[in-house]
Amino acid sequence: MTGEPGLVGLLHRADWTRLSMSAQVSDGSTVLVAPGRRYRLQAGEYMTGCDGDRPWELYRDDDDADGSVHWVSGPEPPLRRLLCPAWLLESSRLEVRERVRACGRDALDVVVTRRPSIRGKTVSAGLWSGPVEAIVDAELGVLLRVAEIADGAEPDVTELVSVDFDPIIDLAQFTPPPGSLIAESFGEVFGAGGPIWWAAKTAAGLAAGGLGAWIRYSPFRHGQPEAAGAMGVEPAIPGEDPAPELSPQGLPSGPPVRDEVLHLLYQGGLGAFSATLHQWIDVGVMASQVPAAARRTGFGGLGLLLNAVSEQPAAAHLISALRIAGPGRYQIDHGYQPRRGPKTIACDGQRRWQVYGDKVTTGPAGPPPGDIGDLADPSWLLQCRLSGGAQVMAGDRPAYRINVARGHADWSFSLMFPAAVAVVDAELGIVLRLTSYIGAKPVRRYELQDITTSAGGFRVHIPADLPTVEETGPFDDVRQARPPHPASIPLNVASLLARQAAAEAAKATRNLLRRVDTREPHDHV
Repeated sequence: MTGEPGLVGLLHRADWTRLSMSAQVSDGSTVLVAPGRRYRLQAGEYMTGCDGDRPWELYRDDDDADGSVHWVSGPEPPLRRLLCPAWLLESSRLEVRERVRACGRDALDVVVTRRPSIRGKTVSAGLWSGPVEAIVDAELGVLLRVAEIADGAEPDVTELVSVDFDPIIDLAQFTPPPGSLIAESFGEVFGAGGPIWWAAKTAAGLAAGGLGAWIRYSPFRHGQPEAAGAMGVEPAIPGEDPAPELSPQGLPSGPPVRDEVLHLLYQGGLGAFSATLHQWIDVGVMASQVPAAARRTGFGGLGLLLNAVSEQPAAAHLISALRIAGPGRYQIDHGYQPRRGPKTIACDGQRRWQVYGDKVTTGPAGPPPGDIGDLADPSWLLQCRLSGGAQVMAGDRPAYRINVARGHADWSFSLMFPAAVAVVDAELGIVLRLTSYIGAKPVRRYELQDITTSAGGFRVHIPADLPTVEETGPFDDVRQARPPHPASIPLNVASLLARQAAAEAAKATRNLLRRVDTREPHDHV
């Protein structure tokens, strides 16, 4: 991989929330940005912005004046592809062609291509597959121009036609204009005290109440592991990595991560290894973090659910054997039988086999489950907010401990909670431990133990009594499904939420309870 020293750090540290910027964009829009999440973007008759507290939107041709409640996502960075360039770092190769001048600024002309990754197409920047040509501001790290090239089509180009990074800004320009749709809290969206609020609240309470009683008294909730030590419960998740403290802006405490550690994340996951994978999840801690008042105030059923979940043994502990030899070549052998997923998944680069309790499926090669891919290729962490990077020992292996908080990346299964601590192997560049926290309490943890730097072959033992069937559709792993981008969520959602409240509350709660009932953090399907 080629590139000027510090390019990875330059792209990772680009921070739109600290910019002062006024610019015109090639699509005809204009953008104004000030420190503290203040922005205003105007494109034709549409305008959106944030005053530093609440985002807003304005459609000048919108005649909707019925007084209904609206929800505006955000605050979302304006010109995300330009101002949040860390998406270029996931499973990629960077090549600096030359130094250039653009918009009167010193810049780097960079070509970005995909590199083979065990994660396949699960990266959160998965909207691009072909080469990307970018002009990177040499001081700020933001992109002045980006051209995305796919399958011989005309490049999709976005660039700043002109830009001033030291403008005189009147903060009143970020105030919502009259008629704007201003962001509402969830309580305001439902109309606290109104019919929609009560409909959603009643549906959720009834569904959670019935299912809460089911989980409390079900005779099937005490499943037994198939093999000693392969599945069980423990008093608590191991927590030798201190929980990171987050600032009001969501930044993890600690010094910035050094460039050498960032570069390790960027190029990690290229070697072969075998390991024992340990997973813990503590559903009781999750439920215990809900304030008591929320359980009492009209949510009797939900309170019953939360109390029932809180009574579950503290931490479910699962163990699997893991071997990875590079993109498309891996084997996962669970020491337990998942309720719906396969016990073994193996892929030799050409074909993939999945051994279930009642059948074996085979089909084209595909990536492993998303959370396991995230351990083997940590480049996704570069889209998060990072700090620390102290040298530590993880067992007998030198490693770096990194504090992690959500950044501007899309939603990730590996970072479902506000903060985490990642311990990254200093030699292999894989994630040895990833512990997620709610406040100071660990709620989920992945850990690789017994590391060896070889993976062997991938041959699946197929029981003679199990039928083998060909997969009927493309690889489709639920953990790799991408949620809708917040900006794509309809503004006027209250009536929709009202109609779907009962069904969605029951469905979501039922799914949660299935997981608790089987004591599995997730099923591999």
